[in-house]
Amino acid sequence: MYKTISIGTDDFKKIIESNSLYIDKTLFIKDIIDNTDEVILFPRPRRFGKTLNMSMLSYYFDNTLESNNLFKGLEITKCGKLYLKEMNKYPVIYLTLKECKKNTYEEFIVHYKTLILDLYSKYKFILNSPKIEKAYKEYFNRCLEKTENIELSSAISNLSKMLEKYYNEKVIVLLDEYDAPIIESYLSGYYDKCINFIKEVFSSTFKNNLSLKKGVITGILRISKEGLFSGANNIKIYNITDARFSNSFGFTELEVKECLKLYDIENKYKEVKKWYDGYLFEKEIIYNPWSILNFLSDENHELKPYWVNTGGVDLLKNLIYNVNNTVMLEEYHKLLDNGYIEHVNIDLYMDLNNLDNSPSTIWTLFMLAGYLTPTKYFGTYNDITLRIPNKEIKYNLESVCVNWFKNNIKNSNLFENYFLNNNLEEFKNTFKKIVLTSFSYYDVDINQGENFYHAFCMGLLYSGSNYFDIKSNRESGFGRYDLIITPKNNSCNYAYIIEFKAIELDNFNRTIKKALKQINEKKYDSEFKGKYKVTKIAIVFKGKELKIEIRK
Repeated sequence: MYKTISIGTDDFKKIIESNSLYIDKTLFIKDIIDNTDEVILFPRPRRFGKTLNMSMLSYYFDNTLESNNLFKGLEITKCGKLYLKEMNKYPVIYLTLKECKKNTYEEFIVHYKTLILDLYSKYKFILNSPKIEKAYKEYFNRCLEKTENIELSSAISNLSKMLEKYYNEKVIVLLDEYDAPIIESYLSGYYDKCINFIKEVFSSTFKNNLSLKKGVITGILRISKEGLFSGANNIKIYNITDARFSNSFGFTELEVKECLKLYDIENKYKEVKKWYDGYLFEKEIIYNPWSILNFLSDENHELKPYWVNTGGVDLLKNLIYNVNNTVMLEEYHKLLDNGYIEHVNIDLYMDLNNLDNSPSTIWTLFMLAGYLTPTKYFGTYNDITLRIPNKEIKYNLESVCVNWFKNNIKNSNLFENYFLNNNLEEFKNTFKKIVLTSFSYYDVDINQGENFYHAFCMGLLYSGSNYFDIKSNRESGFGRYDLIITPKNNSCNYAYIIEFKAIELDNFNRTIKKALKQINEKKYDSEFKGKYKVTKIAIVFKGKELKIEIRK
């Protein structure tokens, strides 16, 4: 009888008590106890077990619980009395900001107040204690009433002080998904207000809190350049580039093999590896746990993208398709084409205000979010090659592109049919129409216009890429072409070479001739000449004004 799998359940107790499949990560507790850092931050991709690990810590340390049965037989119980004495010893404040993603700052504050109300309600009984001073009791009641005039950013630190007085033990604070509201505030336009509030929370909770025993924080990003941690500079950060804690989040290769054996599907290991493996956390090979669990729970054990519908891509789409960052748009489509991006300088200090102008910071964000991984372990953060980890992520990244064009450009799927049927007059007319109705003059200025047209055309074609392979900026013949489009699986007999050029000397005809001459002289068709009917397309632009010339 196979164990049931609790998809989407982040509550450690529910998983253990329901006898669901659990990959034993309880040695994480030992590592937290052994670690001498007062406050620890773990940036990890979404759905890599952050919340489940935080829930596990909460059940282990919380002195209002009796957790012996929950941890019976698990690895932490084999580590000796030193660690068992820590079980249910400390008051615990456990808060997750996962659902604090709101459209306005006011809505965010209202939701945060609700979280504080729930937190204080758990410890309502301490109001009857003479150990708690009158001023703190008054503050406590204001939090319960969600009063307007409370110092909300001090709520966690104030509760810590009250709990230490009541229990005579310092407090463990667990803050999960700390950056969820920060990312949403960036997308929704209240970033400065949100970052200032979170900064105050961090300062009072993790820096100026004498009642703190240990703080553990999780999120996706490491945000610090804008001063988020300046008020709490005692925070030790363990990134995916660090050896310590490298196997605490996500599944190791051995854990995946044991799961497949448990469900009698060891024969699927090689395909599972292609679909869900590929992450390099320092030197440790890590699998996406969300995808593995969904694969195991699928009745037919179907290999497909499970991670694609779990959210979290809005920030990435915003960065890729930002009209002020056309170079990034082109680089993204090169990534889809090649499977990797080279010469990245890893920047682990996220500054969301400067993301639009810093490709390396954007690619680092892709890495931290789980969409890219280093090709090998690196001892330096300079000149790194990042690659798409597996088939699932490749599908996910292409879907971002496809869905954006489908949602923002009417009739983008027409381009597939135009190229399949070699209907190039309609291609010309539709392309010009889209440029006139969808582009800004800022998109296609003289300095970046070629990059923009290039990347835009790639995006349109990716939205209909079931029938074509699209290659960009590769060596062919004696030069580097802009775009080459060839059919997949003999879907048709047409191939296309597209060259983009900004107008020169204010002369469209002269520039068009130059573009076509370049295609011929550089022999861009050398790799498939004689195999397909080749069409050469020159696209010359002056802002939003276009001339398209076609040669068959």
